[in-house]
Amino acid sequence: MPRKPGFPNLFPRITACLLATLCALSSGAAEKLAGPRQAGHAPNAAKTAKSTAPPIVIGDINSYERRPDLLEPYRKGWQMALDEINRQGGVLGRKLKVVSIDDGGTADGALAAAQKLASRHHVALFFGGLNSDVGLALSDYAGINQDFYLSTFPMSSRLTWQQGNAYTYQLAPSGWMQMAALVPRAFGLRKRHWAVVYSDDSYGRSTVATFTDMITHFQSHTTIVSDQAIEPGKFDAGKIVRRLLQDKPDALFILLDGQRLARLVREGAAQGLLQNMPVVAPMAGEPETLQALGADAQAGWLVSGYPCVPTGDQANMQRFDQDYQARYGTAPGSASALGYMALRAIAAGLRKAADADPHAVAAAFAGLKLDTPYGPVSFRPIDHQSTLGVCLAVTAEQDGRMIAQPTGYLDGSRLQPPNKAVHALRGKQQ
Repeated sequence: MPRKPGFPNLFPRITACLLATLCALSSGAAEKLAGPRQAGHAPNAAKTAKSTAPPIVIGDINSYERRPDLLEPYRKGWQMALDEINRQGGVLGRKLKVVSIDDGGTADGALAAAQKLASRHHVALFFGGLNSDVGLALSDYAGINQDFYLSTFPMSSRLTWQQGNAYTYQLAPSGWMQMAALVPRAFGLRKRHWAVVYSDDSYGRSTVATFTDMITHFQSHTTIVSDQAIEPGKFDAGKIVRRLLQDKPDALFILLDGQRLARLVREGAAQGLLQNMPVVAPMAGEPETLQALGADAQAGWLVSGYPCVPTGDQANMQRFDQDYQARYGTAPGSASALGYMALRAIAAGLRKAADADPHAVAAAFAGLKLDTPYGPVSFRPIDHQSTLGVCLAVTAEQDGRMIAQPTGYLDGSRLQPPNKAVHALRGKQQ
């Protein structure tokens, strides 16, 4: 079935729900989503496996060649988790083994990688994906073939809502969750004329639609005066800045990362666009993006950052940070933590399932609880979204370099619409 672009405008139906979410007061009890069918395996058979049993093979699909700046730290994160798990005896009496395949950053490449993992390595459990179009393709593949897929980087809300299935789970906070955290801060800027700049992909379209709906619905007389969706391979920083200067916004929402954001910032600074311009840029506070920005990073932007954790959970983050630095000689970033959590989650799902069968693992992930560097996280049975939260921050200069100064961590369970709205979004996927 062809995908419909954009994000459905449900605000006439769930206005009260959204308002409650933005106030972080709607963490209602999650309803149980009917789990995937169970295969006819003896659940305790794996527990008696000998130490010489073959490893459980897990597939890793990602765009390592295209984004080494982001994905090499990510790989280091899951490799550290893999070694820790195997040193402790593995899972179900078997070691874990990860086979990685590069997807080239495309949906077709990801599908070819999944098929290769299945045919050559008999993989039925896999994780990864960088952009949301890749993640949605892998999710469709998992649903059709009844394999288990843990989406790591992709943040499209469609992964768990409109196109969700029984075999796909989402680790990163969705774009909807990001907006539920950041839009109340954007309200505080008291700006009425916004411009939005974003990638023309599933994550970009749906997240910007959510931002637009939220800020125009709850802040009267607010308009989007410039909407610039950047098609793949057609990024022209100079043209974007000239259009923004022509449209005269008084605030910017930028949903770009890495070198594209850096090029836009350099061009914007050169043409005077960014002088005294309030900016909300969700990805600009990540260490990997700040590194790409370098000396061009701007102070005072509202961003999501790393690391920040709930009060009382600092020990987990400190332990992860120290172990990572001892192993690699460098500080971890958000991608490092995501890779680490991904493999830890799969190991926890295998233990709960007491079976390496993908049907059993998919069922076990519903309600799965996980101890992470950010504190306790679980996967909601209702839509398979993790409760990993959003780190709010403001860019600021410190010791001659730009950092993301944390202003708070919002637990993901407080950034979800109520169950009634989720049911409406998932529709026949229930």
